[in-house]
Amino acid sequence: MTVRERRPETQSTSEWGPWPVRGRQLSFLVGAYLTLVLVLWGVGTLVVGASDTALGELDRSVSQWMVDQRTEALDPTSDVASGFSDTATVVIAIAVLGAAFVFTWRHWGEAAVLLTALGLEVTTFVTAAHLVGRDRPYVEKLDPAPPTSSFPSGHVAAAVALYGALAYIIFRHTEHRLARAVAAVMAVGAPIAVALSRMYRGMHYLTDVTAGALLGAACLAIAIYVVRMGLRDQEADEEVLA
Repeated sequence: MTVRERRPETQSTSEWGPWPVRGRQLSFLVGAYLTLVLVLWGVGTLVVGASDTALGELDRSVSQWMVDQRTEALDPTSDVASGFSDTATVVIAIAVLGAAFVFTWRHWGEAAVLLTALGLEVTTFVTAAHLVGRDRPYVEKLDPAPPTSSFPSGHVAAAVALYGALAYIIFRHTEHRLARAVAAVMAVGAPIAVALSRMYRGMHYLTDVTAGALLGAACLAIAIYVVRMGLRDQEADEEVLA
């Protein structure tokens, strides 16, 4: 791969350095978390209340159509696609990729983006799902229902945050066309595959996966902004001490 000569914006000015998400950044994250929860709570409440409207009918018709497409070949395929962002996959990705980023580039920036994006995603999702409390689609389900409610889709949110973060990091570090192409395909394709599989398996409505995708994108954007903020603060501190 061809590595950029310029320093990536997620890279500290010195090797290792402190973790880039601290006091000011943590305060920003708390505010972002509360804002996202309130927005999702409001939107989710409206969606649940619109069950007798055209939106509710669309949700139900899409769910039933997805069930009608089930085949013996697609059932296991959807299980694999759903696993792209299940809990085990996300935890392993954070541990393995985070460690690889740190020891490859010897700074915290990339690992911080990954961990912050997924940490914000899961805390926001769990809280919002509890507050909204939407029932899952009334169709035959291929998975046991998890303790969280249907809105928003945590699987889709995690897929957007995880594969989006990886694409961002790859694009920041290389101009290699194949690497960028694979990263872009995964960033777009994995969330779509997860969303379709979750609806196919009877676990979510269309509005659930849409809200999940928006949540994941918001968490990724916030994580990138927060980590950049932290690294800029570190750079300013280093200049003062120099």
